[in-house]
Amino acid sequence: MHNRLRIVTVSYNSAEVIGDFLASVPPGIEVVVVDNSSRDASREIAADHGARVIALDRNLGFGAACNRGAEGNEKDFVFFCNPDSTLTPDCCDLLIEAADRHPKAGAMNPAILNGKGAIRLNRRSALISRAEFTDRRYAEPGNKDSVEVNILTGAALFCRQAAFDAVGGFDERIFLYHEDDDLVYRMRQAGWTLRIEHGATVTHLGGKSSGNAISGAALKAYFIAQSRIYVERRHGVSMPRARAALRAIAKLLSPLTLLSARKRAQALAYLKGTRRFDMQRYIDGDYMP
Repeated sequence: MHNRLRIVTVSYNSAEVIGDFLASVPPGIEVVVVDNSSRDASREIAADHGARVIALDRNLGFGAACNRGAEGNEKDFVFFCNPDSTLTPDCCDLLIEAADRHPKAGAMNPAILNGKGAIRLNRRSALISRAEFTDRRYAEPGNKDSVEVNILTGAALFCRQAAFDAVGGFDERIFLYHEDDDLVYRMRQAGWTLRIEHGATVTHLGGKSSGNAISGAALKAYFIAQSRIYVERRHGVSMPRARAALRAIAKLLSPLTLLSARKRAQALAYLKGTRRFDMQRYIDGDYMP
């Protein structure tokens, strides 16, 4: 069964976590590590664990790196996992079995747990209506339901390779964030379904692959603003830039923001990302602060 799957992970200065991730992958599964020009030992650690390393000479962003990792995959499935995650021994087998039971499923999430064992559930997206949000009960402890949903997260995204190829993979014009929303939304538009398979589990620490400093949090907020405006414009959401500006102002006026240097930095960076956004410049790759 393992010869039907390729696992792809994207590293960027991920030396602290990538070894644990690779050690959790069951034997016999092909693993590709796409390194976005790390300055640490990420590549060497990946090679020591037997992964095939694609070393990029510059940081292309998450989606573009994932596409490089999926190129030429002749297996049935590709599983995109963050390097700060670990797999349970039966996770991949259970996902493959679920995909065989649901041949129209283009992509699936396992149950994604945080470090305390609680389910991290991506319930909502700007691209779907409130009525389509995933029900909160699917985040309840001990939930073993297999369920069709309308949105997934890219932290541990198991894709049918045919579905991934049919929609053209990740949109490489998105540098970071919201590329998963865009991908699975396009899969749904193309007639594929999305599922959560709670029997399979992945633990995702979150943020450990990119750091938690205030400057890093601000940069994340900047890219979130830029990417969200782009994705909303691509899919016809009305007034995405105005909506982003209102969100930024609401963040800045929140009492919690006033009391936290980290939240202030995030709110200001989100506003900067909103003000700087220009569709053509973004498409041309000029999305850096």
